[in-house]
Amino acid sequence: MAPLHASLSLWTWQWDPTVLLGTLALAGGYAWLIRGRGRASAWSPLARAYFAAGLLALFLALESPIDVGGDRYLFSFHMLQHLLLAMVVPPLLLLGLPEEWRAFDRIRVSPLAASVVFNLVLATWHLPFLYEATLRNEPIHVLEHLTFLAAGVLFWWPLLVPDGRAGGMSAMGKIAYLGFAGVPPTILGLAFILSPVVIYPFYAAAPRVMPLSPLEDQLVAGLVMFGLGNLIYFAAIWVIFFRLDDKTATAGDRPLAEVESPATMRR
Repeated sequence: MAPLHASLSLWTWQWDPTVLLGTLALAGGYAWLIRGRGRASAWSPLARAYFAAGLLALFLALESPIDVGGDRYLFSFHMLQHLLLAMVVPPLLLLGLPEEWRAFDRIRVSPLAASVVFNLVLATWHLPFLYEATLRNEPIHVLEHLTFLAAGVLFWWPLLVPDGRAGGMSAMGKIAYLGFAGVPPTILGLAFILSPVVIYPFYAAAPRVMPLSPLEDQLVAGLVMFGLGNLIYFAAIWVIFFRLDDKTATAGDRPLAEVESPATMRR
C-alpha cells in the first residue's frame, strides 16, 4: 500500500503560495512593463515568448511533480529540477528583458569569474553532506534554489553581451566559453553514472515509485546532468555559430570596399 500511495503522490501538484505568487508577480510586472510608455507595439514577440517560456520552466521546476519527485523519491527528478533552475530559466528570462534593462555597459561580468562561480555552485551543492541537508531542511533547500538561479544569471550574462560591446566576447570566444563550461557537468554526471554505490542515502531509503532501483535512478540522474546539460550548451553553441555564419554570408554579399570601410569597421 505504501508504494502505491507514494506513486500517486509523485504525480500530484503541490501549490506553494510563495512560488505561485512570485511567478504571478513576475508575469504581472512584465505585462506592465511592455504596456508602459507605448512599448506594446514595438516589443519583440520573440522576447515575450522567451520570458513566458522562462516563467513556465520556473513554475514546472518548483510546482510540478518534478519538485515532488525530487524532494521525496527520485534523484533523477532532482537533477532535472537543478538543470531547469540553473541552465534554462535564467537565459530565457534574460532574453525576454528589454535591451536597456540588460545594462551591459554598466554591469560587466568577467566570463572566467562567471564560469568558475557557476560551476563551483553546481559542484558544491552536490557534495553529499550539503545535498542531504537540502532534502531535510527547507530553508537550506530554498537557498540552494536561489543560488542556482543567481549563478545561472551570472553565467549566461556574458553570452548575451552583443559583439563589439566593451568587455564582450567574440562569437568564437562564446563558443569556447560554452565548450569549457560543459566539462564540470560532464565530470559530475559521469561520477553519478559510474559510482558503484548510491551516493545519497536519502534516495536509497526513499519509497520506490518507479521500476528503478536507487542505483539505476542515480545512473539516470547522471545521464540527465551529463546528457541534457551538454545538450543545452550545444544548442546555445549552435545558435551562436549560425548567427556568425549569417553575418559572414551577409558581409560576403556586400562590396569589398563597403565591408572594409572605416565606418563599417567601427560598427
